[in-house]
Amino acid sequence: MPAHDAAPSITELRRRADELVVLNDLARRLAALHDTRDVLDEVARQARRLLGVDVAYIMLLRGDLLRIEVVDGAMGSAMRGIELERGHGLGGQVLATGRPLWSRSYLDDDAFPHDEGTDSAAGSEQLGGILGVPLLVGDETIGVLLAAERRARAFTAHDVELLAGLAAHAALALRTADLFDRERAAAADLRTANAALQELNASRERAGDLRDVLHEVVLHGGGLPAVVAALHSSAGLVVAVRDEAGRTLAGTEPTGGGPVVPVELPGGHGGDLVAAPTTVPDEEAVRLLRIGATTVAVLLASERSVAEAELRTRGEFVHALLSSAADEASLLRRARATGLDLHAVRTVAVVDAEPVGAAAAGSFAARLATELRGWSAAHAGQVVLLLPAPVELARAAAARVPTGDPGTPTVGLATSAGGPAGVRAAHEEARQTAALLVALDRAGSCAAADDLGLYRSLFSRAGRADLSAFVRATIGPLLDHDREKQRDLAATLETYLEQARHHARTCEALHIHANTLYQRLDRITEVLGPRWKEPGQALELQVALRLHRLMADRTS
Repeated sequence: MPAHDAAPSITELRRRADELVVLNDLARRLAALHDTRDVLDEVARQARRLLGVDVAYIMLLRGDLLRIEVVDGAMGSAMRGIELERGHGLGGQVLATGRPLWSRSYLDDDAFPHDEGTDSAAGSEQLGGILGVPLLVGDETIGVLLAAERRARAFTAHDVELLAGLAAHAALALRTADLFDRERAAAADLRTANAALQELNASRERAGDLRDVLHEVVLHGGGLPAVVAALHSSAGLVVAVRDEAGRTLAGTEPTGGGPVVPVELPGGHGGDLVAAPTTVPDEEAVRLLRIGATTVAVLLASERSVAEAELRTRGEFVHALLSSAADEASLLRRARATGLDLHAVRTVAVVDAEPVGAAAAGSFAARLATELRGWSAAHAGQVVLLLPAPVELARAAAARVPTGDPGTPTVGLATSAGGPAGVRAAHEEARQTAALLVALDRAGSCAAADDLGLYRSLFSRAGRADLSAFVRATIGPLLDHDREKQRDLAATLETYLEQARHHARTCEALHIHANTLYQRLDRITEVLGPRWKEPGQALELQVALRLHRLMADRTS
């Protein structure tokens, strides 16, 4: 008769019943766990208890590698984080075959491809027998559950069955926890997206509110200070408006390196909107500043258009005022219409572009007119100022006007008797003064007509003939000699006198040898006679030579 298997003992049946109770209880606990880490910890702990082993650990598939995620019962941390390729080690073989495998003494077992890192970790933990079962979800292996002893151990079919049953519950719990993780991540992403959307909507509302406020500023004629105030009240930004030269036009200059947004005008860069450091996010702060910069550009462009129109009007009036054919009564009416009292004009100033250029000269003239509550307009390539202040006050104000690079223009001042005729006469004197300053190499300075004394005669119709006669009588023979002989004795004599008749300095200034200078001086004596060396005669010669050069420069 065929042999019959021995019936399990009462003790064995009770043990198996207890194991089923434990598995069912574990299944309920795992079903209640929704965090992947909690599930892994619980599975490793129960695997170690159910099989009575020293160490239990779980390896999960991460891409193409198995990675030890959880270890229960380890003496150290050497095992955590170890990665295996498919087919390497016992765990890699379980993953590759999809079935349970065990080794009585793993480190001595050549049935498995060994890996230096895993063998080192197994040696540090003194592992002997190891049993591994796959974590299966349907046909997909998501990892390996392993139980190990610190001695050699032959695992039974029951051990394999018990660990496989635990693995089945664990795999389902892991998949459920993974779904919960994904759901939580999706919910977190949704909350983040909703918060970002709410913040975006709030940002758009703030931008819209700011646009409305700035629109009202423009409509009601508010200036740059109103823009600065609106940016502070509506957007929480402390800002200053700078012009293209870096000067502050409105607001308090912030410190600390906040965001800067350029103000672009049709003609190019018109300045900057500069903010102090702020709690407003950088991207939103820049967006709000750009809205403010657009409004600043509109206001600056409008101001410049008005100023240009006013300057054209003023220029037309000044041109008419300085025309000798203008009707005085008409001029007075036009002046009153523009808010100018010609009878109150006490000083006329002419600002010449030398040596700084037209733009700098115009800016200087505008500041000087503002300083003295006067009136300015461009005329004939210069700027004419009509000032209700005496010459000395105008001179002092010109010295106070702040200038930067490239410096100050040339300014001629003249006292006005008031009225159209008085302004015209003063303008002619101021113009002649500015021109003479340039001719005398004093460009960039300020002087009144009375400061120039004798030299004013050079530019007056009455004095010019007398001066020409004086020049002719004093150095005429020398000029004739230079013209006939193609020499330059006049320039030599002028340099010699300017150098206080010092021979070495004269040679250096003219770049000639001392013998050449002596020869020229002897020739000058032949032409003018020996008296030219006398102090009085030498002074007249020096004045005549200077006047001759100035008249020649003026003619050219």
